[in-house]
Amino acid sequence: MATPTGRNGTDLEPGAVAAWRAHSQRLWGERFATPMDAFRHLGAVQSQEYQPSKLTPAMRTRPDAEGLPFAAVDSIDALIDKGAVVRTHVLRTTWHTVPIEDLRMMLAAGGERVVNLMGTNNRAWGLDDRTLDRGAEVLAAATAGGQHLTREEAAEALAAAGVADPTSTRLIHLLMHAELKSAICSGTPKGGKQTYANFDERVPAGAIEQDEAIRALAERFFTSRGPATLKDFTRWATLKVADAKAALDGLGLQELRVGDQVLYYSQEPPAARESGPVVDFVQGFDEMLCAYTDSKEFVMHHSVPRTRFPGRARYSAVILLDGQVIGSWKATPKKESVLIETWRVRGFTAAEIAALRRGADRLRAWYGKPEMELVLDHES
Repeated sequence: MATPTGRNGTDLEPGAVAAWRAHSQRLWGERFATPMDAFRHLGAVQSQEYQPSKLTPAMRTRPDAEGLPFAAVDSIDALIDKGAVVRTHVLRTTWHTVPIEDLRMMLAAGGERVVNLMGTNNRAWGLDDRTLDRGAEVLAAATAGGQHLTREEAAEALAAAGVADPTSTRLIHLLMHAELKSAICSGTPKGGKQTYANFDERVPAGAIEQDEAIRALAERFFTSRGPATLKDFTRWATLKVADAKAALDGLGLQELRVGDQVLYYSQEPPAARESGPVVDFVQGFDEMLCAYTDSKEFVMHHSVPRTRFPGRARYSAVILLDGQVIGSWKATPKKESVLIETWRVRGFTAAEIAALRRGADRLRAWYGKPEMELVLDHES
């Protein structure tokens, strides 16, 4: 790996960029007082796997009950139930959970571009612009007056209004389009099911111009995820490079050069750690992974050649060793215990195994189980 040099010419050890990002994201160092603070810092938490996604803000928040390693899942649920955060489509073409006060800004920044990127798939399912916009109008009207609709109820409303075949993938696309067009967003869950609410009734009013929105989103990204590249940001936020670069030019970010890459940051690097290895069990779409599609060389553990990492991980959730991907995990809660299966791309030293056990035990406590069965496996 190329040797990184900062503005002062200071060399960084392998893995230092990942450790820096862990501090920027508050996975390490001082945690937030509440999960809401964590959501506001990160801006958007990738959430297509609904239950596991709650681990991302929880791990960045101080424990709010005795015996917990970090914030309880109930604290995250409470924010969703009361609408302080919403799970909706806003960045890329996947689910994100975002603070309610940031939703208009994020949609203004890149929502229309996501709509355009969905065009090919929409046409493949026979959904033209007229049908999609009609669906958004119907859903906005059906959710007016505080009506929070499940997916099934939303489909019934669309069918009753004459929208053809609002089922399966067509329904998913109709709902996504309505979210991206600021017609609906997530409502209060019903019986564990996602619901949809009227956007204007749920989201605070306030217009924002696109260039201002992109600047605000860029500042949030590099403050919470730096050091990162311009392309990391454009891919995370679904923006054109020219628009993102114009926003960056006015933020006064500092630069870190690694080979032919330039990484931007606003928070200074953390002090060197004196303790031993750190293992974190994060969800499969944690921001330590999915925010850095351009600079993946800092995401994968520096001690293992990239060719050793499988194209598809054994489990969907991820094990980080000192902030970098080293393997994957799966948790199966039982009545009095939780089974935690782990797999790594290489063997661990005794100190790393001890750190892995500590990380697994934090997970056990978060699941609220008194016992843990830990399975260790690695590539030979």
